[in-house]
Amino acid sequence: MTGRRLHIILSPETDVLLSKAVKSGGATRTAVVEAALRAMLDRNSEERDLEKLISRLNKLTRAMERLADDATAQTESFALFILHYLSVTPPLPESMRASAEALGRKRFEEFVSEVASRLLGRDRFADALLARIDLVRRESDDDVDEDLRDADGGPTEQDSPKQLNGSSSVSRALQAEARS
Repeated sequence: MTGRRLHIILSPETDVLLSKAVKSGGATRTAVVEAALRAMLDRNSEERDLEKLISRLNKLTRAMERLADDATAQTESFALFILHYLSVTPPLPESMRASAEALGRKRFEEFVSEVASRLLGRDRFADALLARIDLVRRESDDDVDEDLRDADGGPTEQDSPKQLNGSSSVSRALQAEARS
């Protein structure tokens, strides 16, 4: 190796660290010192590391913003549902309470299974809803409308007539009950 010879004085602690690095790495003292100096003085590697860190922080920031948007939408939706439910639902007479509770338990089980299937899949109603109210940017409004139709169980262009007639989605059942 041809290079410029440099004489330096190391503290005893630094000399011990250099000796350990040479023994564990299988490199020469010159190679270890040169690599350390290059890493220390090369601004490009620092900038690359900084760019990687900034990129990762930006991704984390976007993820946190999405979580915040989801939480806000869920909280507001739940509060509006409770307000509507308490404002609109009259108390049941005692004679109808047992059948209403049985129907409620059945509806709740259907609701839980629908939530479970959505959590296990990739289609999220919250994404389509947030895109619809312009909190999440989408390529086009057609994509948003299609996602909302898909998310609420409504018919899509890909559904066959058999699927449209034989589907028993919870959301469609609830919509039908709301109309009656």
